[in-house]
Amino acid sequence: MTCFTEVLEHIAPRQTDAFAFIGDSLMPQQRIFGGQVVAQCLMAANQTVESELNAHSLHAYFLRAGDPSIPIDFEVDPIRDGRSFSTRRVVARQKGEAIFNTSISYHCEEEGVSHCFTMPEVPAPRSEADDLSGFRGFTTKPGDPNLIDLYQIERQRVTEYLAEEQPPLGRSWFRAVGPLPDDRATHQAALVMISDYSLLSTVFYPHPFSNPIKHFMAASLDHAIWFHHPGRMDDWVLYDCDSPRAGGGRGFSRGFLWSQDGTLLASTAQESLMRVKRR
Repeated sequence: MTCFTEVLEHIAPRQTDAFAFIGDSLMPQQRIFGGQVVAQCLMAANQTVESELNAHSLHAYFLRAGDPSIPIDFEVDPIRDGRSFSTRRVVARQKGEAIFNTSISYHCEEEGVSHCFTMPEVPAPRSEADDLSGFRGFTTKPGDPNLIDLYQIERQRVTEYLAEEQPPLGRSWFRAVGPLPDDRATHQAALVMISDYSLLSTVFYPHPFSNPIKHFMAASLDHAIWFHHPGRMDDWVLYDCDSPRAGGGRGFSRGFLWSQDGTLLASTAQESLMRVKRR
């Protein structure tokens, strides 16, 4: 893969019935990257709603680790079609077992009052992405490409991860390797993919481990996204993440995705498993 458009073409679910789809995963990876299956569910559900509707929120649970070597079946349940809102429930299955479940709400465009936080002040993105060739996450192994390179996403860290206690605040610039077409659904799928990159890692910032992979069993448990405003994901967007709390083997993270002009594009939230390994 040389660009994000090719990634989407490879993983795009293929329709096999009115509300049934099948999709593939990128290789190599040890278990399916959560951002991929979230994006696939959104792409499948998009094909079952009227064109004037846009996804405004998504709430999901990761149920089982997915096997990237076998196809994923997507079942879309058209729960509700109203005058201005529609809702879809999507279940992703492998070998007959659910690996992922999400509800997606759609809304037609409306006028209304507005207010918004102010974008944090951070250094502007450079023209080139960081060299992440040595980066390895929880679902990759030595010798395999990391998930950022595999899915054709570029990243520039604003907050460095330290091998010592630091505030639970992580900021990075992200963009899809583009260009992408002028299609709102494509950019939403790219945003969904990007949204799963920083949330989990932020919960480890206050805990002084030089390499969390060695010390924790970690996985995303759920994921939520609220889409506020359309934006281009082939331009640099700031992902501002924090972690208000961790405890009981779980960590909670929030995120805000900003365009460079200060527009809040989306908000996210996630709870993750962060179980200390017993040796």
